[in-house]
Amino acid sequence: MSARFSFATRPAQPLSRADGTIAQWLLTGPAQVRAGTHSGGIAGCVAPDGSAKYVYPEIAGYYLQWLSWRARFGNSPALADRAAAVQAWLSVWLAAADPPLTRVHLSETDDDWRNHAVFCFDLAMVLRGLAAAARARLLVADASVVAGVARQLERLVAADGLFDACVMHTAGDALPECWSTRRGGFLAKAAAGIITATRTLSGIPAAVERAAAATFAESLRWTFETPHAEAHPLLYALEGIMALPRDARFADSLVAVAGQFDALLARADADGHIPESLTAGSTGPVRVDVIAQTLRIGYLLHAHRPQQPPDRVALARLRQVVARQVDATGAVGFALTPSPAQWNVWAAMFTDQALAFAVPARDPIPWWRSDPLLV
Repeated sequence: MSARFSFATRPAQPLSRADGTIAQWLLTGPAQVRAGTHSGGIAGCVAPDGSAKYVYPEIAGYYLQWLSWRARFGNSPALADRAAAVQAWLSVWLAAADPPLTRVHLSETDDDWRNHAVFCFDLAMVLRGLAAAARARLLVADASVVAGVARQLERLVAADGLFDACVMHTAGDALPECWSTRRGGFLAKAAAGIITATRTLSGIPAAVERAAAATFAESLRWTFETPHAEAHPLLYALEGIMALPRDARFADSLVAVAGQFDALLARADADGHIPESLTAGSTGPVRVDVIAQTLRIGYLLHAHRPQQPPDRVALARLRQVVARQVDATGAVGFALTPSPAQWNVWAAMFTDQALAFAVPARDPIPWWRSDPLLV
């Protein structure tokens, strides 16, 4: 029993059922707006009544990536319909403002600090998602959407040839000092996404392609020399590395990734809880998305390093923690709590993928050797 609350309030779902139930919630539930100006947009969080406060491009890119990964289990018109709706919304989003908004609030005016800048990570996730959906034949990439996203990414190429984490709309404005507003290893996931996208999409400027390659290389150094002190961006960094298994530096990087992962896994307590911050004495919510991210990296490391796998008992404990967070409807909360005030869409996608990764694949050509399609 957890010292925080009793898991008896929500029985664990069987892994196979939880996996399929989450997918149904994501496909047919309130994650995607179905009507109005922002039809096709993807919400970050939804209230128990199904209403969403905002939609935003980063999670739209995640959703396209998730749909593409789901297509590996069997393509269907439903997946293509959802992908087409996302792309249509991205066109609306780009046309509404220049620079486009980072978060689009649906029901009220909100002076969200994120809307004072454009973020490399968010734009990269959009480009990556469009490319994945095009490869999966869920859509034909709209050249104007690709060009619009690429144009914004060009604004983020700094004088040193690397991407900045973000660029202010107005010079002199200030943003909070946090990992998402500064360069760091987490940009490996953004750079890897752009690198992958350039193999599928046409019309991406050479400057963006060069910056992605340079930023990925530098992100490797940042990840191993000055890793993030927060679990969420640290796992983004590891995800970026694991997303490019055919990169020439991958084999050497695996050893370092495994070392950082083992150190993170060792921070899990007896209940399988990963702390949000890795700084000694820090407090914060136990995040479902972070536990699901940890599982995904653990299973990928096990696939690539079967002779030196991560702690299997610890991974099994994390898997059970995540499975217990799946509501009967398939919805997933942001943090461990018996009664979430909101359902979290990206945590649901991460959890769906983590539970699927837990089941050994029997593919004749292992999918993880090319592109694991990490959401």
